[in-house]
Amino acid sequence: MVSNLPSILVPMVGIVLPAIVMALLFVYIETDEIA
Repeated sequence: MVSNLPSILVPMVGIVLPAIVMALLFVYIETDEIA
């Protein structure tokens, strides 16, 4: 089970991490335009 962890973790990090970065960047740009 532990040997299968990286095969699940890598795609999750590859999808979740950019999604969080894009969300933070979007919020930063939106608040910057409002302010």
